[in-house]
Amino acid sequence: MNDDLNLSQMENNSSLSRIPTDAKLKGDLNVTGAIQVDGRLEGNLVSTGPVVVTGTVIGDIQSPSVASSGTVKGNIKSSGHVKLMKGSFARGDIHAPSVIVQEGASHNGRIQLITSVRDKR
Repeated sequence: MNDDLNLSQMENNSSLSRIPTDAKLKGDLNVTGAIQVDGRLEGNLVSTGPVVVTGTVIGDIQSPSVASSGTVKGNIKSSGHVKLMKGSFARGDIHAPSVIVQEGASHNGRIQLITSVRDKR
């Protein structure tokens, strides 16, 4: 995912899900494919595809990759990379092989870089 959270690759995927800006969902969410959270999700999010957060997630996220320019209050587990963009806020632990925290992003928690299958436990 690039610096401006361009979703053109995700939009070509028919399994892209979106939570619109004016939506507020409560409860855990399991998604097949990519998801963009523009609104507010209060619950855990598990996705088989990339997750992009421009709104707010209050709960844990598990995904192959996560990019956020919004707010995440919960732990993030990724088998790929996590990118916190300028202006984003994350409170919770991050577990991933690759983590990028851009200047202007805020993170309060631990970062554990996963280097092997054993480290994922």
